[in-house]
Amino acid sequence: MSVTVDSPHRGRPRDPRRREAILAAAVALVAEVGYDRMTVEALAARAGVSKPTIYRRWPGGKAEIIVDAIRAKRAEAGPPPDTGSLRGDLVAYVRGATQGFDPHVAAGLIMQMQSSPELEALFREEVVCDEKNRFESLLTRAVERGELTTDVVTPLFSDIPGSIIFTRSLIRREPIDDAFVEELVDRVLLPILPTSKEHAPNVV
Repeated sequence: MSVTVDSPHRGRPRDPRRREAILAAAVALVAEVGYDRMTVEALAARAGVSKPTIYRRWPGGKAEIIVDAIRAKRAEAGPPPDTGSLRGDLVAYVRGATQGFDPHVAAGLIMQMQSSPELEALFREEVVCDEKNRFESLLTRAVERGELTTDVVTPLFSDIPGSIIFTRSLIRREPIDDAFVEELVDRVLLPILPTSKEHAPNVV
């Protein structure tokens, strides 16, 4: 009796540059035409690949592709930086959140989530939960330094930066610059945290 063993070298290895090209094309298409009008056919044409190539990597289709693109973007930022202070950590975090933020992509996804339970579930699992975990690690460090009296903070806290960035960028169309980042940290985020007396923010 003969036994067939799959060779680990069967087929061509996946080229990470192709994956990056597909994800970049997906984000560009969503920004241009919206999530609901983006098709796998258009994505394949934009990225210069075949539809089977896309479905082999993302069997779940475009919802899975877009969430993977968001995941890749967030992975580029890495873990929340440890600057040595709560304020420094918050400034670095907010500044990182504003880099590469495309309000049109965000708006398209939010609109589509109203009618796509699959996209909503993927977004909640991959983005919302990750955002919450990143904030928890940042606040835990502040407690360990003695800057916060507790790491028990309202669950709404992690929603504040993204909501304000979205409103300022898409609705008010105002700049997302360093002055905005520092004002958001100093006048909105720090004042609502349970800081210890010696580390209480001194904002004029």
